[in-house]
Formats: sequence, structure tokens, C-alpha cells
Amino acid sequence: MDCVLISFSMKKIQTLIFLIALVAVWTPITTSAIGISASPAALSVKTGVGKEGVARFVVSNPSKEVGLFEAYPEEFEAFITLIPSRFVLEAGEKREVLVRVKRGEVGIIRTALAIEAQPLGEPSIGVGGGIRLPFSLEVTVAQSELAAAFGGVPVPWFIVGILTAFVLLRAVSLYTLKRVA
Repeated sequence: MDCVLISFSMKKIQTLIFLIALVAVWTPITTSAIGISASPAALSVKTGVGKEGVARFVVSNPSKEVGLFEAYPEEFEAFITLIPSRFVLEAGEKREVLVRVKRGEVGIIRTALAIEAQPLGEPSIGVGGGIRLPFSLEVTVAQSELAAAFGGVPVPWFIVGILTAFVLLRAVSLYTLKRVA
């Protein structure tokens, strides 16, 4: 009697293996890989404290498939924003991504912007792609326009006052001379 039970169990196992093999043969298994490229090869932004800086880069899908792309900063997410951060690209299509930065501290930071892609469409054993775009941000102290005109050399305010008074006095004297004549 034990032999019959073991034999019966073996038939069930053999039938199950046969069905799994049959389904595996009839189900098409597709594989795909998605490509990705970005230009320029690196980004750099220079801005003043508390002022917004902007940069742009282009992501392209060189593969023959539609892909879902995601872009994000690897660090410093609090003041680096990518617009759009998720998008779909058809085969051969390109998309511009805007990078907006605003930081309240002086200094230089370096990080990378990650761009990842996954195949979109029917289920497949997909291989995604990804790249890292080097990114640097330099935040400096904002200068006044007058200081910028003098190449960043500090300008004493009394000299600015004297020059302003001289220009105003000259304008008033020219206006008075025209009225007298």
C-alpha cells in the first residue's frame, strides 16, 4: 500500500513538472535593454547667496524601446530641483531637464545628478540603464552693482556721495544757465 501512495505522488509531481515546462515553452519571454545618454557631460552653476541658479541638460533615449526615465540629485535634495523629474521617452526621443538651485550658504558643493531608465510596455525581463552627471554649485556673496562695476574692490561710500553731489550740482548749474540765457 505504501508503494501505491509513493507512486501516486510521483505521478502528480511528474504531471506538475510537465505542465510547468509546457507553460514555460509556450509563454514568450522577451528581454530588453534601455539606453540613455545626457549632454553636456557635466554641469556647473554659479550663483549668489539666496539667489536661484539655473542649468539645463538634455536626456535622450538611443534605444529602440520606450523608456520611463527618472532624474534626481544624489545629494543636497533640499536645494536642487530637477524639472521634470520623471518622464517617458519614445525610441530616439530627447527631453530637456531644468536644474534649479537655491542655497543660503556660501561655498562650493559637488555631487552627481542620477538619470535612470527602465523599459516601458509589456512585461519583460528588462535591464534598466543609468548614468551619473557630475554637478557643481558655487555660491558666492552677492555684490552690489557698483561693487561689480569696480571689479569687486570695496568703494568707500563718501566717495560715492561726493561724486553724486558733483553730478547733481553740475546738472542744476546747466539747467540754471539755460534758463538765464
